[in-house]
Amino acid sequence: MESTQYDTLWSQAWADASTQGPGFLSRHACILRLLSNYNVHGRLLEVGAGRGDLLVRIQQRFPQLQLTALEPGTAAAQALRARPGLSAVHHGPLGEPSARPEGFFDVIVCSEVLEHIEDDERALVELIDLAAPGGLLFLTVPMRADLWTPVDDAVGHVRRYEPGQLASLCQAYGLQVLHDQAHGFPLYNTYYRLLGRRTPEETAKLGRKSLLARVAARVAAAAFLLETRVDSRRGARGFVVARKPQGDVGSEASSVFR
Repeated sequence: MESTQYDTLWSQAWADASTQGPGFLSRHACILRLLSNYNVHGRLLEVGAGRGDLLVRIQQRFPQLQLTALEPGTAAAQALRARPGLSAVHHGPLGEPSARPEGFFDVIVCSEVLEHIEDDERALVELIDLAAPGGLLFLTVPMRADLWTPVDDAVGHVRRYEPGQLASLCQAYGLQVLHDQAHGFPLYNTYYRLLGRRTPEETAKLGRKSLLARVAARVAAAAFLLETRVDSRRGARGFVVARKPQGDVGSEASSVFR
């Protein structure tokens, strides 16, 4: 998907969903919980940061972190630059030399990004190269090809992952997998199937029209977050935490593509 198409989504459907959609809210809350579980510190990079809604929540919860964003969408990157408290905002796709952030990061968050990239192995290697030795990668992806709906097409997905697939890929490139879980069965799965009957824009308009819809979204987000306490291979959303070992694993992984 071209960056202009992502800009359209961020200016409309995703702009609303990232602040009030139950899928976004519960995913962000789960990421915050995982960050807390692993006692994160130092420099944090979010890859595919959108308009910065997750980074704002990270900043509030972990004020000790130094935050950097990488975002391919032009309008979203402009919105990020207006956010206070970010150390740097880089505009461009992952792997583009001109967009590469300086230095290395103790924490990298890449949430709902890899499924948009044709060559996800190369993308993972880029993430590994950006991580400091001992750095942590927090990755989330949609799961299960059998749950594919028109929404996947509308937002530019090229795949949904199968259970264990992303963790295996991480291990193949030398990462130590600390956490590999799928969540979402049965509540979030049902919600996603219902979303698939509407376009992202239609779903966003529905939320804007009604106070009741916004309240229902908050209730659903709380239910989905509770659901992330239970690992289910039948779930539609996957969460992986992986550590880069002490040593130059990133450069070794990169040599595969040279």
